[in-house]
Amino acid sequence: MNRNVDLLNDDIRKSLIKLTIPLALTAFIQMAYNLVDAAWIGRIGTDAVAAAGTVGFLMWISQSVVLIPKIGMGIYTSQAYGRENKKDTMQIIKSGVLIAIFLAIIYTIIVLAFKNTYISFYKLGDVVSQYANDYLVIISIGFIFTFLNPVFSQIYNSLGNSMTPFRINAFGLIINLILDPFLIFGIGIFPELGIKGAAIATVFANIFVSLLFTIDIFLHDKLIKEAILREHSNKKWIYRIIKLGTPSAILNGFHAIITIILNKFMAGFGPAPVAVYSIGSQIESISWMTTEGVQVAISSLVGQNYGAGRIERVKKSIKEGLTVVSLIGIFAFFFLFVFRNELFKLFVPNDQSTIALGGKYLLILSLSQFFMAIEIGITGIFNGLSDTRTPSTIGNVWNLMRVPMSLIFMRFFGVLGVWISITISSIFKGLLNIVFLKIKILNSKEFKIS
Repeated sequence: MNRNVDLLNDDIRKSLIKLTIPLALTAFIQMAYNLVDAAWIGRIGTDAVAAAGTVGFLMWISQSVVLIPKIGMGIYTSQAYGRENKKDTMQIIKSGVLIAIFLAIIYTIIVLAFKNTYISFYKLGDVVSQYANDYLVIISIGFIFTFLNPVFSQIYNSLGNSMTPFRINAFGLIINLILDPFLIFGIGIFPELGIKGAAIATVFANIFVSLLFTIDIFLHDKLIKEAILREHSNKKWIYRIIKLGTPSAILNGFHAIITIILNKFMAGFGPAPVAVYSIGSQIESISWMTTEGVQVAISSLVGQNYGAGRIERVKKSIKEGLTVVSLIGIFAFFFLFVFRNELFKLFVPNDQSTIALGGKYLLILSLSQFFMAIEIGITGIFNGLSDTRTPSTIGNVWNLMRVPMSLIFMRFFGVLGVWISITISSIFKGLLNIVFLKIKILNSKEFKIS
């Protein structure tokens, strides 16, 4: 039984929906987990939230590094599969998995070697620093799995099967949700481990997801199984995957580094703004995580049809994809704007000052949701067309602009100035992606010929 959606022949809208729904649901479940996890940690105290938020930036960087094999392998896999070239498809998959394992080992070593330097950079006090150290050491143990799981998911998605990774990731998130309260607060036979318990729950869930992927590949997916077990890696594809995936990784990693600097600015106003940003960014993920799920579907749909030379279907895929992300952006704006205070009350119900500050954060960030969704969606289009440099360049320039803008706005608006700079840069990134996509289409011989 073929579990893959036929992205070359089925109706484009239906194909996009079939791919997007599992991806969006996966993002929604991940968002729900992040919110619940933040809520549980919030019950420990603001110091624990600040510590988890500080470590979260290193998790963000790890997710950036894994984009090298995930994006590079994902694009080339979808295009080779669209060309019906089985040999290339398997070599690309094998090369991507090996790159992910290598990068995971290197990243783990670097993080453990420099963890004390990183934590002390924030100067948030002994309690927060100890929480952060405890959380980071445990999380680092599971980096190999946090690198492999997105790559496994991307393999399935590129082949047109988003339902299987949705089910597997959903099981992992449920396990995480169940374990969190037991390990954090010590229920029944479980000891009370505090923030260490949250980290252990996350690592265990990631191991569980990797195991489920392995079982499914061996039992149900002959192509992926043969690629991993029998096919040899190819130096040509390793080089091409790294070359294509690196701009996206740099964009995401640079974004994380800029955010670390901005977090340092926020820390200058005390632990409360750091906690607000940590919680607020999880709430805001309702738009960007869902849209990133759509981005994967758009990239696979555009990539397969582009690889097969079906340019008219590429055009229709672009139109349908932009419609979906636009609707998500509009919904996110209204949701965050209208319920901004109520959302923060779910996480710090007894801290009125944090709720008030959190409401201001969501008010400011809500104004950029539509443009952020457009940026993410168009990035998926560019990726499917084998162009990862254009959206990365736009993103890097305007992410960097957040630093001088923050320094200026903080003089007039305090910590709100940091969040104002984030919103302004997101608006410009969305607008410029629209402009450059139009330029690319108008100047492309392939699009003109069709």
